[in-house]
Amino acid sequence: MMIKEFFISLLHYFVDITTAVLIAAAIFLTVSGQQMDSVILWEILLSGLITALPSAVLLCCDTKSPRLSLILWIVHFIVIFCVTLLLLKAFGWCSITPLTVAGTFLAVVFIYLFTCSVHYLIDKKHTAIMNKQLQKRYAKTEKNGEKTN
Repeated sequence: MMIKEFFISLLHYFVDITTAVLIAAAIFLTVSGQQMDSVILWEILLSGLITALPSAVLLCCDTKSPRLSLILWIVHFIVIFCVTLLLLKAFGWCSITPLTVAGTFLAVVFIYLFTCSVHYLIDKKHTAIMNKQLQKRYAKTEKNGEKTN
């Protein structure tokens, strides 16, 4: 993977993950009735960056093997889950109990699904645009080829 592609991927994951974490935090704070200190915004940005790094490294490998891809996704999920638990503890967002671990697991699943959905929709749109451009190019080539015959 090229360095430029890595940083583009890192930026995409950072934005997607940070957005999903903000949504999860907003839901949690609304349900719990807790007030938010402004420092939490910086912690959310930092946690987005920290979790985007393994995402950019593990999920951007161009593997030809479906089995290896599945293994990378599983390893990625475990890494993100463990990093998230460490960040919860480090930032003092909550104490680590079986209930918070289960809640964190659900939050990571939500963030994971959100990020995957966003990437799927973006990739689908890019694919449609590229297919349309290829169809135009081939239609133009066929039209020019017919004129010369």
